Amino acid sequence: MTDRQTQTAELLKLLGEDTAQAVLSHLRPELAKSIRTQMESPEAKQLKLRQKRELLKDFEWFFDFALQAKPAAGLKVFSGEDEEADHKAESKQPEGEVRLTGDPMVDLGRLSIFQLAGALESEQPRTVAILLNNVPPELAANVLSYFPEEHRQLVAKQLSKEQDAPQVLVERIARATVQRGATLPADPPDRRDHLDRLGEVMREVPKSYRKDMMAAIEEEDAELSAALLKKLYRFDDIAGLEPHIVQQILGEVDGTTLTTAMFQADQNVLDTILGNLSRRARGTIEEELQFQTRVPEAQVTAAREAVAEIIAKIDQEGE
Repeated sequence: MTDRQTQTAELLKLLGEDTAQAVLSHLRPELAKSIRTQMESPEAKQLKLRQKRELLKDFEWFFDFALQAKPAAGLKVFSGEDEEADHKAESKQPEGEVRLTGDPMVDLGRLSIFQLAGALESEQPRTVAILLNNVPPELAANVLSYFPEEHRQLVAKQLSKEQDAPQVLVERIARATVQRGATLPADPPDRRDHLDRLGEVMREVPKSYRKDMMAAIEEEDAELSAALLKKLYRFDDIAGLEPHIVQQILGEVDGTTLTTAMFQADQNVLDTILGNLSRRARGTIEEELQFQTRVPEAQVTAAREAVAEIIAKIDQEGE
C-alpha cells in the first residue's frame, strides 16, 4: 500500500504546481520540504495509471465531503470552556434535546439509534462505512439494521474494503452526522407510504361514512381507490366478523390457500376459522396444520391477501 506522504506528493504533482505551492505553504516547513523533495525526486516511486485515477477519485470525494460538512447554522456545540455554564443550565434543557459535548465520537452515542441511522441514511455509502468502521461493532450493526435494504448492501460492500481514513476525517464525518442527527426526531420514523397511512385512517372511519369517502376517492383517482381497497381489509379481520359472514368467506376459499394463510396466525384467528368449519373440514385443516413446519413468508402473505380480498368482496356486497 502506498504511504500517505507518497500519495500526497503524487496528488500535488497531478494537481499542478500552483496548487502544490499553495498547499505546501500551509504545512509545517519540514513536512513541506520533505514532500517537495519527494515530488522532485527522479527515484520516487511512480504510481500506475489506475492508482492515479483512484487517488484523484479519493481526492474528489474528500473535497466534496468537506464542502457538504460545513457546520449547521445555529447548532450549539458545547466545548470545555462553557462546560460549567452548561451544567448550570442543565435543569432548563428541553426534554428530548440532544446534549452535545463537543467530542463528535462521544456525541454519536448520545443520539438515539433512529437519529443516527436517519442522519446516515442519505449519506454516501463510503462515508457511512468510514464512520461505522470507527464505532463499536454493536452500534454499527444496529445502524445497518435500520437502513433500507439497498443502502445497507451498498454500505456493506464498502465495509468489506479497507478504510484508511485519517482520524481528522473520521471526526469531521462524525461531527456532521451528529449535527444532522440532532435535528431529527429521537423516536422511530413513520416509514409507511401515503397509501399505508391513508389505509390506516380509512380503517378507523365508521363504515357509514367510509362508503361515501371511498366513492369520492374513486371519482378522483380510480387506481388509488382500488389500491386503497386492498389496504382496508386484512386476513386478521376475520376474527371480528359475524359467524355467518365467516362461513360465507370460508365457502369461497380453497383449502390450500386457507391452511397457508393460517400458518402461525394469531390464536383468536385460528379459533374463529376452526369454529366455523364443519367437523370433517375442521379435522382435515387441523391435520394439515400439524404437518406445516415451514412455509415461505411470501406464500403466507399471498394467501392472506387472497383471503382479505374475499373479505373485501363480501363486505362490499353487503353494504
